[in-house]
Amino acid sequence: MSIPEPSISYVTESAILLRFNEQEHPDTEMQPDPALQMRICHLAQALRSHPDNNCLLQEVVPGPGNLLLVMRQGVVAEQVLQQAESLWLDGDEPREELSVIEIPVSYGGKHGPDLPQLAKHTGLDIEEIVSRHSAPEYLVQCLGFMAGFAYLGGLHPSLAIPRKKTPAASIPAGAVAIGGHYTGIYPSVTPGGWHIIGHTDSRLFDPQGNPPCLLKPGDRVRFVPQGAAS
Repeated sequence: MSIPEPSISYVTESAILLRFNEQEHPDTEMQPDPALQMRICHLAQALRSHPDNNCLLQEVVPGPGNLLLVMRQGVVAEQVLQQAESLWLDGDEPREELSVIEIPVSYGGKHGPDLPQLAKHTGLDIEEIVSRHSAPEYLVQCLGFMAGFAYLGGLHPSLAIPRKKTPAASIPAGAVAIGGHYTGIYPSVTPGGWHIIGHTDSRLFDPQGNPPCLLKPGDRVRFVPQGAAS
């Protein structure tokens, strides 16, 4: 793929945003090219593992089509940008092996109260929805919204559905949901506006864990149906 030239903007005096496309937020409909997003995740990982990272960067946060670099106090932006450009052009594979993680999901019934509404919206029967939702290998594009919440790219376009106009007051931890052109899993009990189609017992966030988040940007995810959907 051709290497895009990122735009560079300063979010604060110590934070630089590299934007490789015009995507502003993961809740928007358009998703970045998967190959581009993987390159961004690789760059984030390379920056974190670079020997100079402890001296230059406090945080490295990939987003959909962008990368946020939070510099340590006193660091000159040009140093960070030169390092990022060198690693981006180098294009080496990440040192840490990225995972393919299987997530068991119980679809429908009490676990997926919004599945009938999704069937009505898409014109697909429930079995076909489950088949299409569990078929892809999803890419963790970024973490956001709350600790451990992964925006998963790769949803079949036929399953896309706008967020609810009125968010639910309380969504249980482990709820598997669709919002726009993304799917994801709620790590903790929270209000939310995505459509709940299933549930997993996998723990997405454990503050005492090492690492605390089950998923990280660049990981691959597969959903594995458990039992018959209803």
